[in-house]
Amino acid sequence: MFAAVVDAYRRTRKPKDILWNRFVARPLAAVVIVPLARTRVTPNQITLATLAVFLGGAAVIALRPGWGALCLGAAILELSYVLDCADGQLARLKGTSSPVGAHLDFLMDELKAFTLVAAVAVRLWRPAHEARWLLEGLGGLAVVAGAISLTTFMRRPEYAAATGAAVRQGAGDYGEGFAAAAPIRRSPLALVESLGRFIVHYPSYILFVAFANRIDLFLHAYLALNAAYAARALLSIARALGRGR
Repeated sequence: MFAAVVDAYRRTRKPKDILWNRFVARPLAAVVIVPLARTRVTPNQITLATLAVFLGGAAVIALRPGWGALCLGAAILELSYVLDCADGQLARLKGTSSPVGAHLDFLMDELKAFTLVAAVAVRLWRPAHEARWLLEGLGGLAVVAGAISLTTFMRRPEYAAATGAAVRQGAGDYGEGFAAAAPIRRSPLALVESLGRFIVHYPSYILFVAFANRIDLFLHAYLALNAAYAARALLSIARALGRGR
């Protein structure tokens, strides 16, 4: 069994991947896909299942008080992310990767981002019913929706044709779509961009934030980063398409 898991991991890993995926999420996902490879379970079915698991974790975070519940909810979110990695790895293992599967994966990521912001805002609001948390949550939903909409627009082939931009289609893991409009460059901004990609990719650290019982800091940082990305992406679009012809 161990040898089969190692072989599945080696055959389905990505050449360039973040540390959390390489050493945590994808090895665990390999454990999942080895038995699934012998069944009729499809990658798209796993993708859909990730949302159901995520909703369960978000409900625990939003509705169950206490540090233990917060950690449990974050652990369930991590399980959802492991399954999120498993769908793509199973598709690569079976040779069934498809554009629609990649788009379905991104759609699930969008829904998870909205759900997470709402769940955290509700959790912070519940103890004292402070309206500021609900206001931050509502504003955050608008910010995340805007960032995702901009990402989707900049991935369109029509945008690439009009601007000559290199657009990454169907990035599989959450956070990759946000990085698509901001490729790594050798400049003083490279470190800031790397930090930004890390913050957007919440599965890499949300469990540790829960252990520290500072989910409020996560909400502030996550929304600030999405707002910064949205502003930058909108400026890029305005520069690319706003010139007169």
